Amino acid sequence: MSRWQGFADAERPSGTAIADRVLRLEDDPRWDVARRVSASKGFVKSKLLISFILYICEKRLLDQTDEITEQLIGEYVFRRPQGYNPGEDNIVRSYARLMRQRLEEYFNGEGLDEVIRIAVPRGGYVPLFIEDDKVIGESRAQSAHEGAIETDSPQGPTKTVEAILEKPLPPSGLSGWGLKALCAVLFLALVLAGAHNMRVRTPEQRASNRFWSVFFSPTRDTLVVPADSGLVIYQDLTKRRVSLAEYAAGDYRKHAATPVDIDTSMINELGGRRYTSVVDLHLVSSISQLSEVVKDRFKVRYAREVTLDDLKQSNVILLGSFDSNPWVELFQKDLNFQFEPQPKIDDVVIHNLRPMAGESTFYATDQTDPARSTYGVIAVTPNLDGTGHVLLIEGINMAGTEAAADYLFSDASAPLFSQIFDSQSNMLPFEVLLKTSNIGANAPRPLIVSQRIRRR
Repeated sequence: MSRWQGFADAERPSGTAIADRVLRLEDDPRWDVARRVSASKGFVKSKLLISFILYICEKRLLDQTDEITEQLIGEYVFRRPQGYNPGEDNIVRSYARLMRQRLEEYFNGEGLDEVIRIAVPRGGYVPLFIEDDKVIGESRAQSAHEGAIETDSPQGPTKTVEAILEKPLPPSGLSGWGLKALCAVLFLALVLAGAHNMRVRTPEQRASNRFWSVFFSPTRDTLVVPADSGLVIYQDLTKRRVSLAEYAAGDYRKHAATPVDIDTSMINELGGRRYTSVVDLHLVSSISQLSEVVKDRFKVRYAREVTLDDLKQSNVILLGSFDSNPWVELFQKDLNFQFEPQPKIDDVVIHNLRPMAGESTFYATDQTDPARSTYGVIAVTPNLDGTGHVLLIEGINMAGTEAAADYLFSDASAPLFSQIFDSQSNMLPFEVLLKTSNIGANAPRPLIVSQRIRRR
């Protein structure tokens, strides 16, 4: 299968069939919207975002939705090798979240006057084109299957947004009094539903707010430190791990050596670049939007710029395990669930130092496991001077880190949050080992394998 040669990153193809494809797109107002979106300020600085939105829109408009899958998007847009495992490399999901955010920003800002809007529903990657609150241009196969409403629109059959969401439309032919009665009933139902939701959600929200408020204070900085992906590249190429002492000193790249025939200067150059993962960037963004954040005390610091004084004087949130964020070593020694390297440079296991009944001593990603299970850890421990807190969000791989982050930001964390405060409302140090499936875009919610709460 050849790489996709679309309009996002290639010149126009030649040939009669492909020329027809070009004409079909050029005459379609929905394609014009897609191109304006790709040229907007939220997309133009990222070639990958541009390629992503144009790829899925092109395939959708050419009725090739069977090619809008995470696997094919990863291969054609993000240049992953054919047959790669999306469960281990979640770049498509990460960029999809960013793309949805940028689309919303565009149509609420630059594109506020657009007649046609683009939306990409969660749980998939097929874009919808919406005009006057109706989805336009459904393919005939989709329309026949889903019962779309026909129209005289030049873009073909349309379908209401309510139909897409499987919401029934209000009944027609009601008298004025009947309509008023219906509205009153619906209003009462909404009020009751809202009151019910408030009763159900309030404890979870309160538990989450209580947890996050511990890390933010008007009298103390909160330091968020994403993983150093450049360090991971350096270690992969040199086949050696960099200790915290070497990393903190900053001179580990002076003695680079590699078992393969790669120029040392190139290794140093790659290892010196300031890379971090999209998972970490998304997590930093999510943390920054918490209502508990004290804006003038919230700081994001690249791992190579962190000092010991920072870790003494601040509340700290460290992302990634020791191989991508060596500062974790300072706090891991006090934990029960410790990440340990294996002889193979890219292998890491989680060592359960004191297993309880039914627990294993080691947890690792089993490549032969059909479920592709992987693990993450969330831990809270005192900072270096004992006056603040450190939050560790770690994973054996990116999927493990993402699972840990997803758990923190979900209602599932409320039972844990309700257990970690003592009678004086002080948060106790704790650790949670999580497991999640590593298959496809719709991985299930992570499950707690084990937890430890350190009672005083």
